[in-house]
Amino acid sequence: MNAAPTRSSRHPVLGRSLQAALLLGLWFVLWGRISWANLASGLVVIPLTLALLRPPVRSHHVHPLAVLRFAVTFLWLLVTSSWSVAVAVLRPTPERLRTGVVSCPLTQPDPLVATIVADAITLTPGTLTLDVRTDPPAIEVHVLGLGDPDDVRADVARLERLALRALTPTARTTGDDGSAGRSASSPVTDPGGPT
Repeated sequence: MNAAPTRSSRHPVLGRSLQAALLLGLWFVLWGRISWANLASGLVVIPLTLALLRPPVRSHHVHPLAVLRFAVTFLWLLVTSSWSVAVAVLRPTPERLRTGVVSCPLTQPDPLVATIVADAITLTPGTLTLDVRTDPPAIEVHVLGLGDPDDVRADVARLERLALRALTPTARTTGDDGSAGRSASSPVTDPGGPT
């Protein structure tokens, strides 16, 4: 089944012009000033860059309200996790300092969604993404203050659901051989106690 055309595929000239304008702005920022020399060099370099680096066909539909919901959920996780880490530092107990690695399965091996979920986990205090695999799809998460591993899995599953609602895949985004994002590291299991 073919993906529905995105705005950039329906209006390729407008999309490329917008890319060129953004790249020109970035070009000026990198040089630190706007000048005729920087404009002339940018007008040479940017078309060459756009010709050599063809953007891939967009394979996700973006849903703005779902993106907002994901952002609000992520901000709430930042607040609650920051509080938990602060309490663990100020009033340490064996339970609050217990760490472990939890393998959290994903529902599908979509690289963009997995990356967003993995980044959200890493940016949240007290958790760190150690590995992202696509066969089978899973994320390995290191957790400070580990209680029930199923709670961690439920949180990751909720983040993935919200990310999938925000960015709905319209086509297979892994490589032809299915190896995109595959990791050679061995899976890590839940520890039995503090590390």
